[in-house]
Amino acid sequence: MSRITSTVLRRGAARFDMVGQRLPDSLHDTGQFISNGTVKRLHRYALRALTDAGFDVSEWACEVYTMDGDDAPSERTYCVEFTNAKGGMLGVQGIHTYKGHPCLDHGLCIDFGRSTPIAAGLADGGGR
Repeated sequence: MSRITSTVLRRGAARFDMVGQRLPDSLHDTGQFISNGTVKRLHRYALRALTDAGFDVSEWACEVYTMDGDDAPSERTYCVEFTNAKGGMLGVQGIHTYKGHPCLDHGLCIDFGRSTPIAAGLADGGGR
């Protein structure tokens, strides 16, 4: 079984450059938590989605997070990311819940070169 961590993040105020283009959001840890039951259901949902797509990520470290810390838990969307020892990441993003149970998602995400979980890696405003 993989190690599962969870984080509730909040987006900072919108920032723009000199020509009016939006800059990446800064993320801040709210100190809130995702309930253990919701984390387990999200993990199981994402693991099933990735397994059905042909990926075996059951032994990878897992991060469950939301960037909707200002919203009520029932209105948040969640992301579940599995990271292997070499820094490769596969995940399911934009997972919506109904009464605490995952019911719809926005699809799979893939990244590489991850050395830290999302909260520690992007809490300073994005980037590595």
